[in-house]
Amino acid sequence: MINQTKILILILSLFFSGNYNPARAAFPSKPIKIIVHTKPGGAIDLMARQLAQVATKYCDQPLVVINKPGGSGLLALANTYNSKADGFTLLAFPAAFLAPIQTTDIGFDLNDFYYLACLTISPEAILTNKHSEISSLQQILDNAKNNPGGQKWCGPGSGTLDHLMAVKIWDKANIFAKWIPYAGGGPAVVAVMGRHSDVYVGNPEDILGREENLNIAAVASRDRLPAFPNTPTFSEFGIDLTNEVMWRGFAVKKGTPQPAIDYLENLLWQCSQDSLWQNFVKRIMVQPVFYRNETFTEMVQRDAESSRVYLDMAGFKIGSTPESAPKPVLVFAIILVLFLTGIVVYGKKAGKKITGTIVIAATGLGLAILFYYMSLYFPAPRVGTFVGASTVPQVWALFMATMAIILLRKYLKENQEPNRTSGQVKLVVKLILLITVYTLCIPLIGFFPATIFMLLTGMFVMQYRKYTAMISVTAAVMIFMFVVFYKILLVPLPMGNLF
Repeated sequence: MINQTKILILILSLFFSGNYNPARAAFPSKPIKIIVHTKPGGAIDLMARQLAQVATKYCDQPLVVINKPGGSGLLALANTYNSKADGFTLLAFPAAFLAPIQTTDIGFDLNDFYYLACLTISPEAILTNKHSEISSLQQILDNAKNNPGGQKWCGPGSGTLDHLMAVKIWDKANIFAKWIPYAGGGPAVVAVMGRHSDVYVGNPEDILGREENLNIAAVASRDRLPAFPNTPTFSEFGIDLTNEVMWRGFAVKKGTPQPAIDYLENLLWQCSQDSLWQNFVKRIMVQPVFYRNETFTEMVQRDAESSRVYLDMAGFKIGSTPESAPKPVLVFAIILVLFLTGIVVYGKKAGKKITGTIVIAATGLGLAILFYYMSLYFPAPRVGTFVGASTVPQVWALFMATMAIILLRKYLKENQEPNRTSGQVKLVVKLILLITVYTLCIPLIGFFPATIFMLLTGMFVMQYRKYTAMISVTAAVMIFMFVVFYKILLVPLPMGNLF
Protein backbone atom coordinates (compact mmCIF):
# COMPACT_ATOMS: atom_id res chain seq x y z
CA MET A 1 0.00 0.00 0.00
CA ILE A 2 2.87 2.36 0.89
CA ASN A 3 4.64 1.62 -2.38
CA GLN A 4 1.46 2.30 -4.37
CA THR A 5 1.01 5.61 -2.53
CA LYS A 6 4.60 6.64 -3.29
CA ILE A 7 4.17 5.75 -6.96
CA LEU A 8 0.95 7.76 -7.15
CA ILE A 9 2.63 10.77 -5.50
CA LEU A 10 5.54 10.51 -7.92
CA ILE A 11 3.23 10.42 -10.96
CA LEU A 12 1.22 13.38 -9.70
CA SER A 13 4.35 15.41 -8.94
CA LEU A 14 5.71 14.77 -12.43
CA PHE A 15 2.38 15.70 -13.97
CA PHE A 16 1.96 18.98 -12.12
CA SER A 17 5.61 19.99 -12.41
CA GLY A 18 5.29 19.95 -16.20
CA ASN A 19 7.89 17.22 -16.72
CA TYR A 20 5.22 14.86 -17.98
CA ASN A 21 2.74 15.88 -20.64
CA PRO A 22 0.83 13.05 -22.38
CA ALA A 23 -0.23 15.32 -25.24
CA ARG A 24 3.33 16.40 -25.98
CA ALA A 25 4.75 12.94 -25.59
CA ALA A 26 2.22 11.53 -28.04
CA PHE A 27 2.68 14.17 -30.79
CA PRO A 28 1.24 13.76 -33.30
CA SER A 29 -1.86 12.21 -31.78
CA LYS A 30 -4.11 13.12 -34.71
CA PRO A 31 -3.83 14.02 -38.42
CA ILE A 32 -1.78 17.11 -39.33
CA LYS A 33 -3.38 19.64 -41.68
CA ILE A 34 -1.35 21.28 -44.45
CA ILE A 35 -2.99 24.56 -45.44
CA VAL A 36 -2.41 25.54 -49.07
CA HIS A 37 -3.40 28.94 -50.48
CA THR A 38 -4.11 27.80 -54.05
CA LYS A 39 -6.68 25.57 -55.65
CA PRO A 40 -5.64 21.94 -56.31
CA GLY A 41 -3.05 21.69 -59.07
CA GLY A 42 -0.91 24.74 -58.25
CA ALA A 43 2.84 24.37 -57.75
CA ILE A 44 2.67 24.75 -53.97
CA ASP A 45 -0.32 22.39 -53.86
CA LEU A 46 1.57 19.68 -55.75
CA MET A 47 4.53 20.13 -53.42
CA ALA A 48 2.33 19.80 -50.32
CA ARG A 49 0.61 16.68 -51.66
CA GLN A 50 3.95 15.08 -52.52
CA LEU A 51 5.17 15.83 -48.99
CA ALA A 52 2.01 14.27 -47.53
CA GLN A 53 2.61 11.14 -49.58
CA VAL A 54 6.28 10.81 -48.61
CA ALA A 55 5.49 11.53 -44.95
CA THR A 56 3.46 8.33 -44.66
CA LYS A 57 6.82 6.51 -44.37
CA TYR A 58 7.90 8.50 -41.33
CA CYS A 59 4.75 9.66 -39.56
CA ASP A 60 2.10 7.48 -37.91
CA GLN A 61 -0.56 10.12 -38.55
CA PRO A 62 -1.61 11.26 -42.04
CA LEU A 63 -0.86 14.73 -43.39
CA VAL A 64 -4.03 16.11 -44.98
CA VAL A 65 -3.85 18.89 -47.57
CA ILE A 66 -6.60 21.50 -47.21
CA ASN A 67 -6.96 24.15 -49.93
CA LYS A 68 -7.90 27.65 -48.79
CA PRO A 69 -7.72 29.81 -51.94
CA GLY A 70 -8.59 33.48 -51.77
CA GLY A 71 -7.18 36.90 -51.04
CA SER A 72 -3.78 36.16 -52.65
CA GLY A 73 -3.01 33.82 -49.75
CA LEU A 74 -4.54 35.91 -46.94
CA LEU A 75 -7.27 33.34 -46.33
CA ALA A 76 -4.72 30.56 -45.79
CA LEU A 77 -2.56 32.81 -43.61
CA ALA A 78 -5.56 33.84 -41.49
CA ASN A 79 -6.72 30.23 -41.18
CA THR A 80 -3.33 29.21 -39.78
CA TYR A 81 -3.03 32.26 -37.53
CA ASN A 82 -6.50 31.68 -36.07
CA SER A 83 -5.83 28.00 -35.38
CA LYS A 84 -4.34 26.66 -32.14
CA ALA A 85 -0.56 26.86 -31.86
CA ASP A 86 -0.30 23.10 -31.30
CA GLY A 87 1.60 21.92 -34.37
CA PHE A 88 -1.39 20.26 -36.03
CA THR A 89 -1.78 23.08 -38.59
CA LEU A 90 1.10 23.29 -41.03
CA LEU A 91 1.15 26.16 -43.56
CA ALA A 92 2.72 25.76 -46.99
CA PHE A 93 4.59 29.08 -47.10
CA PRO A 94 5.89 30.39 -50.47
CA ALA A 95 7.61 33.71 -51.21
CA ALA A 96 4.35 34.82 -52.83
CA PHE A 97 3.00 35.57 -49.30
CA LEU A 98 5.38 38.48 -48.72
CA ALA A 99 3.39 41.07 -50.67
CA PRO A 100 -0.19 40.47 -49.46
CA ILE A 101 0.73 40.11 -45.78
CA GLN A 102 2.71 43.38 -45.88
CA THR A 103 0.16 45.44 -47.80
CA THR A 104 -2.97 44.45 -45.88
CA ASP A 105 -3.93 45.44 -42.34
CA ILE A 106 -5.17 42.03 -41.15
CA GLY A 107 -4.10 41.98 -37.50
CA PHE A 108 -0.99 39.82 -37.88
CA ASP A 109 2.29 39.90 -39.77
CA LEU A 110 5.32 37.83 -40.75
CA ASN A 111 6.57 37.78 -37.16
CA ASP A 112 3.55 35.74 -36.05
CA PHE A 113 4.80 32.59 -37.80
CA TYR A 114 7.61 30.16 -37.05
CA TYR A 115 9.44 29.13 -40.23
CA LEU A 116 10.23 25.43 -39.98
CA ALA A 117 12.16 24.81 -43.19
CA CYS A 118 12.49 25.79 -46.83
CA LEU A 119 12.51 22.77 -49.15
CA THR A 120 12.80 24.15 -52.69
CA ILE A 121 13.97 27.26 -54.51
CA SER A 122 13.62 28.27 -58.13
CA PRO A 123 15.06 31.39 -59.79
CA GLU A 124 12.70 33.95 -61.26
CA ALA A 125 12.61 34.01 -65.04
CA ILE A 126 10.86 35.64 -67.97
CA LEU A 127 9.26 33.58 -70.73
CA THR A 128 8.29 34.68 -74.24
CA ASN A 129 6.65 33.23 -77.31
CA LYS A 130 9.26 31.58 -79.54
CA HIS A 131 7.48 32.83 -82.65
CA SER A 132 7.21 36.44 -81.47
CA GLU A 133 9.35 39.30 -82.77
CA ILE A 134 10.47 39.96 -79.19
CA SER A 135 11.55 36.51 -78.07
CA SER A 136 15.06 37.14 -76.69
CA LEU A 137 15.97 39.45 -73.81
CA GLN A 138 17.88 41.75 -76.17
CA GLN A 139 14.81 42.05 -78.40
CA ILE A 140 12.68 42.80 -75.34
CA LEU A 141 15.02 45.58 -74.23
CA ASP A 142 15.34 47.12 -77.70
CA ASN A 143 11.60 47.03 -78.32
CA ALA A 144 10.79 48.48 -74.88
CA LYS A 145 13.16 51.42 -75.39
CA ASN A 146 11.72 52.15 -78.84
CA ASN A 147 8.13 51.67 -77.67
CA PRO A 148 7.87 52.81 -74.01
CA GLY A 149 4.87 51.27 -72.25
CA GLY A 150 3.88 49.31 -75.34
CA GLN A 151 4.80 45.82 -74.14
CA LYS A 152 2.39 43.71 -72.09
CA TRP A 153 3.95 41.71 -69.27
CA CYS A 154 1.81 39.27 -67.33
CA GLY A 155 1.71 36.90 -64.38
CA PRO A 156 -0.49 35.81 -61.50
CA GLY A 157 -2.09 38.71 -59.61
CA SER A 158 -1.10 42.26 -58.77
CA GLY A 159 1.54 42.97 -56.12
CA THR A 160 2.71 39.36 -56.25
CA LEU A 161 6.32 38.18 -56.33
CA ASP A 162 6.19 37.97 -60.12
CA HIS A 163 4.69 41.46 -60.43
CA LEU A 164 7.46 42.86 -58.22
CA MET A 165 10.02 40.96 -60.28
CA ALA A 166 8.70 42.74 -63.37
CA VAL A 167 9.01 46.11 -61.61
CA LYS A 168 12.59 45.23 -60.59
CA ILE A 169 13.52 44.37 -64.18
CA TRP A 170 12.00 47.61 -65.50
CA ASP A 171 13.81 49.61 -62.84
CA LYS A 172 17.23 48.05 -63.35
CA ALA A 173 16.96 47.90 -67.16
CA ASN A 174 15.50 51.43 -67.35
CA ILE A 175 12.44 50.34 -69.36
CA PHE A 176 8.70 50.46 -68.80
CA ALA A 177 5.81 48.14 -69.75
CA LYS A 178 2.21 47.35 -68.83
CA TRP A 179 1.49 44.73 -66.16
CA ILE A 180 -1.48 42.46 -66.92
CA PRO A 181 -2.59 40.46 -63.84
CA TYR A 182 -4.21 37.04 -64.25
CA ALA A 183 -5.97 34.77 -61.77
CA GLY A 184 -3.09 32.29 -61.93
CA GLY A 185 0.09 31.31 -63.70
CA GLY A 186 -1.70 28.97 -66.13
CA PRO A 187 -3.93 31.61 -67.78
CA ALA A 188 -0.98 34.03 -67.94
CA VAL A 189 1.21 31.48 -69.75
CA VAL A 190 -1.64 30.79 -72.18
CA ALA A 191 -1.87 34.53 -72.85
CA VAL A 192 1.77 34.59 -73.95
CA MET A 193 1.30 31.46 -76.04
CA GLY A 194 -1.67 33.15 -77.75
CA ARG A 195 0.31 36.40 -78.18
CA HIS A 196 -2.13 38.38 -76.05
CA SER A 197 0.83 39.29 -73.83
CA ASP A 198 4.51 39.63 -74.69
CA VAL A 199 6.32 38.47 -71.56
CA TYR A 200 5.40 36.09 -68.74
CA VAL A 201 7.15 36.45 -65.39
CA GLY A 202 7.50 33.19 -63.51
CA ASN A 203 10.02 30.38 -63.14
CA PRO A 204 11.93 28.13 -65.57
CA GLU A 205 9.75 25.11 -64.77
CA ASP A 206 6.75 26.93 -66.24
CA ILE A 207 8.08 26.01 -69.69
CA LEU A 208 7.69 22.25 -69.11
CA GLY A 209 5.40 20.71 -71.73
CA ARG A 210 5.36 23.99 -73.67
CA GLU A 211 8.87 23.97 -75.13
CA GLU A 212 7.61 24.12 -78.74
CA ASN A 213 5.94 27.48 -78.16
CA LEU A 214 7.78 29.14 -75.28
CA ASN A 215 11.30 30.40 -74.74
CA ILE A 216 13.05 31.30 -71.49
CA ALA A 217 14.49 34.73 -72.26
CA ALA A 218 16.52 35.08 -69.04
CA VAL A 219 16.88 33.77 -65.49
CA ALA A 220 17.69 35.71 -62.31
CA SER A 221 20.60 33.57 -61.15
CA ARG A 222 24.32 34.14 -60.80
CA ASP A 223 25.20 31.37 -63.28
CA ARG A 224 23.36 29.64 -66.07
CA LEU A 225 21.17 26.76 -64.94
CA PRO A 226 22.44 23.22 -65.71
CA ALA A 227 18.94 22.25 -66.86
CA PHE A 228 18.84 25.21 -69.27
CA PRO A 229 22.44 25.81 -70.37
CA ASN A 230 21.43 27.93 -73.39
CA THR A 231 19.37 30.37 -71.33
CA PRO A 232 21.25 33.57 -70.43
CA THR A 233 21.19 35.26 -67.05
CA PHE A 234 20.12 38.86 -66.53
CA SER A 235 23.63 39.74 -65.39
CA GLU A 236 24.97 38.87 -68.86
CA PHE A 237 23.05 41.93 -70.09
CA GLY A 238 24.22 44.19 -67.29
CA ILE A 239 21.00 43.80 -65.25
CA ASP A 240 21.85 43.20 -61.59
CA LEU A 241 19.45 40.37 -60.76
CA THR A 242 21.40 37.38 -59.54
CA ASN A 243 19.52 36.03 -56.53
CA GLU A 244 15.80 36.45 -57.16
CA VAL A 245 14.16 33.14 -56.27
CA MET A 246 10.76 31.69 -55.55
CA TRP A 247 11.27 29.74 -52.34
CA ARG A 248 8.73 27.35 -50.89
CA GLY A 249 8.71 26.02 -47.36
CA PHE A 250 6.53 25.32 -44.36
CA ALA A 251 5.62 27.28 -41.24
CA VAL A 252 3.46 27.03 -38.13
CA LYS A 253 1.90 29.60 -35.86
CA LYS A 254 4.39 31.13 -33.44
CA GLY A 255 3.95 29.73 -29.93
CA THR A 256 3.80 26.12 -31.08
CA PRO A 257 5.36 23.86 -28.36
CA GLN A 258 9.01 23.01 -28.95
CA PRO A 259 8.42 19.20 -29.00
CA ALA A 260 5.98 19.66 -31.90
CA ILE A 261 8.42 21.96 -33.71
CA ASP A 262 11.25 19.47 -33.24
CA TYR A 263 9.10 16.64 -34.56
CA LEU A 264 7.94 18.60 -37.62
CA GLU A 265 11.44 19.82 -38.47
CA ASN A 266 12.75 16.26 -38.29
CA LEU A 267 9.83 15.00 -40.39
CA LEU A 268 10.53 17.62 -43.08
CA TRP A 269 14.21 16.67 -43.04
CA GLN A 270 13.43 12.97 -43.48
CA CYS A 271 11.03 13.71 -46.34
CA SER A 272 13.56 15.99 -48.07
CA GLN A 273 16.13 13.15 -48.12
CA ASP A 274 13.69 10.53 -49.41
CA SER A 275 14.25 9.28 -52.97
CA LEU A 276 10.57 9.74 -53.82
CA TRP A 277 10.82 13.43 -52.90
CA GLN A 278 14.14 13.84 -54.72
CA ASN A 279 12.66 12.35 -57.89
CA PHE A 280 9.65 14.65 -57.62
CA VAL A 281 11.84 17.75 -57.27
CA LYS A 282 14.00 16.65 -60.19
CA ARG A 283 10.92 16.06 -62.33
CA ILE A 284 9.52 19.57 -61.77
CA MET A 285 13.03 21.03 -62.31
CA VAL A 286 13.36 23.07 -59.12
CA GLN A 287 16.37 23.07 -56.80
CA PRO A 288 16.08 20.93 -53.65
CA VAL A 289 17.32 22.57 -50.46
CA PHE A 290 16.81 22.23 -46.75
CA TYR A 291 17.14 25.55 -44.96
CA ARG A 292 16.31 25.21 -41.28
CA ASN A 293 14.55 27.82 -39.17
CA GLU A 294 17.41 30.29 -38.73
CA THR A 295 18.40 30.37 -42.42
CA PHE A 296 14.80 30.26 -43.62
CA THR A 297 13.80 33.13 -41.30
CA GLU A 298 16.74 35.25 -42.48
CA MET A 299 15.69 34.63 -46.09
CA VAL A 300 12.09 35.63 -45.35
CA GLN A 301 13.18 38.84 -43.62
CA ARG A 302 15.69 39.71 -46.35
CA ASP A 303 13.18 39.26 -49.16
CA ALA A 304 10.45 41.05 -47.19
CA GLU A 305 12.69 44.09 -46.81
CA SER A 306 13.61 44.00 -50.50
CA SER A 307 9.98 43.62 -51.58
CA ARG A 308 8.93 46.69 -49.58
CA VAL A 309 11.05 48.92 -51.83
CA TYR A 310 9.38 47.65 -54.98
CA LEU A 311 5.90 47.42 -53.44
CA ASP A 312 6.20 51.14 -52.72
CA MET A 313 7.49 51.74 -56.24
CA ALA A 314 4.50 49.84 -57.62
CA GLY A 315 2.06 52.00 -55.66
CA PHE A 316 1.28 49.73 -52.70
CA LYS A 317 1.13 51.06 -49.15
CA ILE A 318 2.93 48.91 -46.61
CA GLY A 319 0.91 47.90 -43.57
CA SER A 320 -1.82 50.49 -44.06
CA THR A 321 -5.47 50.51 -44.98
CA PRO A 322 -6.49 52.67 -47.97
CA GLU A 323 -8.43 55.79 -47.06
CA SER A 324 -12.19 55.33 -47.36
CA ALA A 325 -14.63 57.84 -48.78
CA PRO A 326 -15.94 59.89 -45.82
CA LYS A 327 -19.63 59.53 -44.87
CA PRO A 328 -20.90 57.84 -48.09
CA VAL A 329 -24.41 57.30 -46.67
CA LEU A 330 -24.74 61.01 -45.79
CA VAL A 331 -23.45 62.01 -49.24
CA PHE A 332 -26.01 59.74 -50.91
CA ALA A 333 -28.84 61.09 -48.74
CA ILE A 334 -27.92 64.71 -49.56
CA ILE A 335 -27.69 63.97 -53.30
CA LEU A 336 -31.04 62.16 -53.29
CA VAL A 337 -32.79 64.95 -51.35
CA LEU A 338 -31.41 67.57 -53.75
CA PHE A 339 -32.55 65.60 -56.80
CA LEU A 340 -36.03 64.92 -55.41
CA THR A 341 -36.45 68.55 -54.30
CA GLY A 342 -35.52 69.76 -57.76
CA ILE A 343 -37.94 67.29 -59.34
CA VAL A 344 -40.80 68.35 -57.04
CA VAL A 345 -40.19 72.02 -57.80
CA TYR A 346 -40.04 71.35 -61.53
CA GLY A 347 -43.11 69.09 -61.38
CA LYS A 348 -45.24 71.77 -59.72
CA LYS A 349 -44.25 74.38 -62.30
CA ALA A 350 -44.76 72.03 -65.24
CA GLY A 351 -47.91 70.43 -63.83
CA LYS A 352 -46.42 66.95 -63.84
CA LYS A 353 -47.03 64.21 -61.26
CA ILE A 354 -44.22 62.61 -59.30
CA THR A 355 -44.19 59.04 -60.57
CA GLY A 356 -42.29 55.87 -59.75
CA THR A 357 -40.24 56.33 -62.91
CA ILE A 358 -38.86 59.68 -61.80
CA VAL A 359 -38.14 58.44 -58.24
CA ILE A 360 -36.17 55.50 -59.66
CA ALA A 361 -34.32 57.83 -62.04
CA ALA A 362 -33.38 60.16 -59.16
CA THR A 363 -32.20 57.21 -57.05
CA GLY A 364 -30.16 55.87 -59.99
CA LEU A 365 -28.46 59.22 -60.51
CA GLY A 366 -27.75 59.45 -56.78
CA LEU A 367 -26.20 55.98 -56.75
CA ALA A 368 -24.16 56.77 -59.89
CA ILE A 369 -22.69 59.88 -58.27
CA LEU A 370 -22.09 57.92 -55.03
CA PHE A 371 -20.26 55.12 -56.88
CA TYR A 372 -18.04 57.63 -58.66
CA TYR A 373 -17.41 59.55 -55.42
CA MET A 374 -16.34 56.37 -53.59
CA SER A 375 -14.16 55.22 -56.51
CA LEU A 376 -12.06 58.37 -56.14
CA TYR A 377 -10.76 56.93 -52.86
CA PHE A 378 -9.89 53.54 -54.36
CA PRO A 379 -6.19 52.70 -54.92
CA ALA A 380 -4.71 54.20 -58.07
CA PRO A 381 -3.65 51.85 -60.90
CA ARG A 382 -0.41 50.04 -60.10
CA VAL A 383 2.83 50.56 -61.95
CA GLY A 384 2.54 48.84 -65.33
CA THR A 385 -1.28 48.80 -65.30
CA PHE A 386 -3.75 51.18 -66.91
CA VAL A 387 -6.86 50.21 -64.96
CA GLY A 388 -7.32 49.82 -61.23
CA ALA A 389 -9.79 49.00 -58.50
CA SER A 390 -11.85 52.07 -59.38
CA THR A 391 -12.57 50.92 -62.94
CA VAL A 392 -15.59 48.70 -62.20
CA PRO A 393 -17.50 51.16 -59.93
CA GLN A 394 -16.86 53.96 -62.42
CA VAL A 395 -18.22 51.92 -65.32
CA TRP A 396 -21.21 51.00 -63.14
CA ALA A 397 -21.70 54.70 -62.37
CA LEU A 398 -21.71 55.46 -66.09
CA PHE A 399 -24.21 52.65 -66.76
CA MET A 400 -26.58 53.77 -63.97
CA ALA A 401 -26.33 57.43 -64.98
CA THR A 402 -27.18 56.52 -68.59
CA MET A 403 -30.24 54.54 -67.52
CA ALA A 404 -31.37 57.35 -65.20
CA ILE A 405 -31.06 59.93 -67.97
CA ILE A 406 -33.18 57.77 -70.28
CA LEU A 407 -35.88 57.59 -67.60
CA LEU A 408 -35.68 61.36 -67.04
CA ARG A 409 -36.19 62.02 -70.75
CA LYS A 410 -39.19 59.73 -70.71
CA TYR A 411 -40.60 61.63 -67.74
CA LEU A 412 -40.11 65.00 -69.43
CA LYS A 413 -41.80 63.88 -72.65
CA GLU A 414 -44.86 62.18 -71.19
CA ASN A 415 -46.64 61.64 -67.89
CA GLN A 416 -48.94 58.66 -68.25
CA GLU A 417 -48.02 56.66 -65.14
CA PRO A 418 -50.51 56.99 -62.28
CA ASN A 419 -49.22 58.37 -59.02
CA ARG A 420 -48.60 55.47 -56.62
CA THR A 421 -46.52 56.89 -53.81
CA SER A 422 -46.62 53.76 -51.66
CA GLY A 423 -45.54 51.53 -54.53
CA GLN A 424 -42.75 53.94 -55.45
CA VAL A 425 -41.23 53.84 -51.98
CA LYS A 426 -41.41 50.04 -51.77
CA LEU A 427 -39.84 49.68 -55.21
CA VAL A 428 -36.94 52.00 -54.42
CA VAL A 429 -36.32 50.21 -51.09
CA LYS A 430 -36.31 46.83 -52.86
CA LEU A 431 -33.83 48.06 -55.46
CA ILE A 432 -31.49 49.48 -52.83
CA LEU A 433 -31.64 46.18 -50.90
CA LEU A 434 -30.96 44.31 -54.12
CA ILE A 435 -27.84 46.40 -54.82
CA THR A 436 -26.66 45.74 -51.26
CA VAL A 437 -27.12 41.98 -51.67
CA TYR A 438 -25.35 42.17 -55.04
CA THR A 439 -22.34 43.90 -53.47
CA LEU A 440 -22.13 41.23 -50.75
CA CYS A 441 -22.46 38.37 -53.28
CA ILE A 442 -19.59 39.47 -55.55
CA PRO A 443 -16.72 38.21 -53.31
CA LEU A 444 -18.63 34.99 -52.56
CA ILE A 445 -19.84 33.75 -55.94
CA GLY A 446 -17.89 36.02 -58.31
CA PHE A 447 -18.61 39.12 -60.37
CA PHE A 448 -20.37 37.51 -63.33
CA PRO A 449 -22.78 35.18 -61.43
CA ALA A 450 -23.64 38.00 -59.00
CA THR A 451 -24.31 40.39 -61.89
CA ILE A 452 -26.58 37.89 -63.65
CA PHE A 453 -28.52 37.46 -60.40
CA MET A 454 -28.78 41.24 -59.92
CA LEU A 455 -30.02 41.95 -63.46
CA LEU A 456 -32.64 39.20 -63.56
CA THR A 457 -33.89 39.87 -60.02
CA GLY A 458 -33.92 43.62 -60.66
CA MET A 459 -36.16 43.25 -63.72
CA PHE A 460 -38.41 40.86 -61.80
CA VAL A 461 -38.70 43.33 -58.90
CA MET A 462 -39.67 46.03 -61.41
CA GLN A 463 -42.52 43.69 -62.47
CA TYR A 464 -41.12 43.00 -65.90
CA ARG A 465 -42.35 39.58 -67.00
CA LYS A 466 -41.22 39.17 -70.60
CA TYR A 467 -38.79 36.37 -69.82
CA THR A 468 -37.28 36.05 -73.29
CA ALA A 469 -36.47 39.76 -73.29
CA MET A 470 -35.11 39.52 -69.72
CA ILE A 471 -32.72 36.73 -70.69
CA SER A 472 -31.69 38.55 -73.88
CA VAL A 473 -30.97 41.82 -72.06
CA THR A 474 -28.99 40.00 -69.35
CA ALA A 475 -26.97 38.08 -71.94
CA ALA A 476 -26.23 41.29 -73.88
CA VAL A 477 -25.06 43.10 -70.74
CA MET A 478 -22.88 40.14 -69.68
CA ILE A 479 -21.27 39.90 -73.12
CA PHE A 480 -20.61 43.64 -73.03
CA MET A 481 -19.02 43.41 -69.58
CA PHE A 482 -16.97 40.36 -70.51
CA VAL A 483 -15.58 42.02 -73.63
CA VAL A 484 -14.99 45.46 -72.09
CA PHE A 485 -13.88 44.52 -68.56
CA TYR A 486 -12.25 41.15 -69.05
CA LYS A 487 -10.84 41.30 -72.59
CA ILE A 488 -10.20 44.98 -73.36
CA LEU A 489 -9.57 46.58 -69.95
CA LEU A 490 -8.19 43.32 -68.52
CA VAL A 491 -9.66 44.03 -65.09
CA PRO A 492 -9.00 41.13 -62.64
CA LEU A 493 -12.67 40.63 -61.74
CA PRO A 494 -13.45 38.64 -58.55
CA MET A 495 -14.07 34.99 -59.33
CA GLY A 496 -15.56 34.16 -55.89
CA ASN A 497 -14.31 32.02 -53.00
CA LEU A 498 -17.44 30.05 -52.11
CA PHE A 499 -16.81 27.29 -54.62
